Amino acid sequence: MTPGRARPGQMSATQASYDAVAASYAGAMSDELRHKPLDRALLTAFGEQVRQAGPGPGRVWDVGCGPGHVTAFLAGLGLDAAGIDLSEGMVAQARARHPGLEFRAGSMTALPSGDGMWDGLVSFYSLIHMIGDADVRAALAEFRRVLVDQGLLLLAVHAGQEVRHCAEWFGAVVDVSFRFFDPDWLAGELDRAGFAVEALTRRQPYPGAEVATERAYFLARSRPA
Repeated sequence: MTPGRARPGQMSATQASYDAVAASYAGAMSDELRHKPLDRALLTAFGEQVRQAGPGPGRVWDVGCGPGHVTAFLAGLGLDAAGIDLSEGMVAQARARHPGLEFRAGSMTALPSGDGMWDGLVSFYSLIHMIGDADVRAALAEFRRVLVDQGLLLLAVHAGQEVRHCAEWFGAVVDVSFRFFDPDWLAGELDRAGFAVEALTRRQPYPGAEVATERAYFLARSRPA
């Protein structure tokens, strides 16, 4: 499979795969931020800018929240944070682990929200499952739609130009693919979707703490419609 080409049923396969590994994934990944100082720093900078933008704490959505650990980190910064994930199994894990926060199921290509309802969006390693270019563009358009004008997006992806596929993950049979993004290409797509990229940060992997791939983080602000 090559970047830009999705196959029929891919989103359903991704959802079923995450449902199958939800408990194991949550057990392995829920404390990952403890080992990732740059991720914590970027989330903290994001939160500070969202809080400074308005009189309230800032309403932020963790899109592709998984077991909710990033959502909880954002809430710990004083933000009004909620999470959404394609997998009902992951949402159940997030609710169980963080009962004081709001989590719901939904797709990033058709976000269940009105226009301009969020001051900030975080998407950590969830856009990577949008294998087709059309799905990437649909997701970015939805990010822009639900953000207020001048809202802030913090997006993290694997950097590169390939698609990897897993048939076994956390001891379960799965059918899930992971897209790596050329940062220049993705920056262009963010611009096309109505975002101004304010910062692009790249880093090498933390040894022993994560899959050994280069990472790219985009901090982007939604331009007025």
